[in-house]
Amino acid sequence: MRERLKERFEKVRLYCFTPGRLADDPISVAEKQIRGGADVIQLREKHRTKREILEIGLKLREITRRYDVLFIVNDDIDIALIVDADGVHLGQDDIPIEYARPLMKDRLIGISTHSLEQVKEAVEKGADYVGFGPVFETRTKENPEDTVGIEKLKVLKEICPVPYVAIGGIGIGNIDKILEAGCKRVAIISDIINAEDIEERCRRIKKILDSS
Repeated sequence: MRERLKERFEKVRLYCFTPGRLADDPISVAEKQIRGGADVIQLREKHRTKREILEIGLKLREITRRYDVLFIVNDDIDIALIVDADGVHLGQDDIPIEYARPLMKDRLIGISTHSLEQVKEAVEKGADYVGFGPVFETRTKENPEDTVGIEKLKVLKEICPVPYVAIGGIGIGNIDKILEAGCKRVAIISDIINAEDIEERCRRIKKILDSS
């Protein structure tokens, strides 16, 4: 199963998220993103209780299966397992991958990285994909890491053997810089969720990604 999921992730272009504090209805927002072309939905609702996250996760699992979209849970291995997600995404302060792998078994494990050294470590420990950023300044996180910038993103094309996703401050106005750096996968939060028409914004971004 892991190989099949890894093959699916290779084809990912647009990685999207539930809205967190940016919107009240994560189910509706996720479905609009999916209809617009999202390849991945990550359940990321840090301000909610575990019970609330679980309830949202069960509904999202049903929707992502219906649309055949990958479903990733942020941070919570237990919720990822309960809802039968395709994988879990772990930050640098979360459970290390060597402890997560026996629990997640054949599901995907993604790792947030903020330096080339962290990318190398994540790959060595068996990450199926990495998120790299923030590439640009972002207000989505309360205490964001320093920006990694475009030049370091360019290096990943040469040193990273697993799929990598650029994240942090990315939107329709600067996505061309990501593509010029050789990265073909982007994770976008506020530029999509704050758009007047979420589905249409996703559709425009996906078209740019697919034509690159």
